[in-house]
Amino acid sequence: MGVVTYEFEVTSPVAPTRLFKAFVLEGAKLEGDGKPGSIVKINFVEGLPFQYMKHMIGGHDENNLSYSYSLIEGGPLGDKLEKISYENQFVAAASGGSVCKSSIKFYTVGDYVITEDEIKALIQRSEVVYKAIEAFLLANPDACN
Repeated sequence: MGVVTYEFEVTSPVAPTRLFKAFVLEGAKLEGDGKPGSIVKINFVEGLPFQYMKHMIGGHDENNLSYSYSLIEGGPLGDKLEKISYENQFVAAASGGSVCKSSIKFYTVGDYVITEDEIKALIQRSEVVYKAIEAFLLANPDACN
């Protein structure tokens, strides 16, 4: 098994507290009490490349607007990735809005080596979900306040 770490940032006009609340506190159905080790299952509509994903919560800190989790089943894992671990923090942007700072670790199966292009494609898929939640918050200014 190999581990590859990749860091990136996504900006948003939405305040960091609203994004944190939407992603972490109100975003998913839990199998567990929401504490570390709880499982979040996300089901997708037909027509998308994946039927579902399961995340295991690592933890979250409401004061620092940070959270961690690992994708442990479904989604893009296939037979080449054991899991993908995420550490995220929402911070205020200097120009208003927020920046989501992410560190992602890709745990590969066997001696498989993940390519830069594969990493970028996986990050683009994550950004689609991020931008969909952002669009919802922008269209619904009373949500997640």
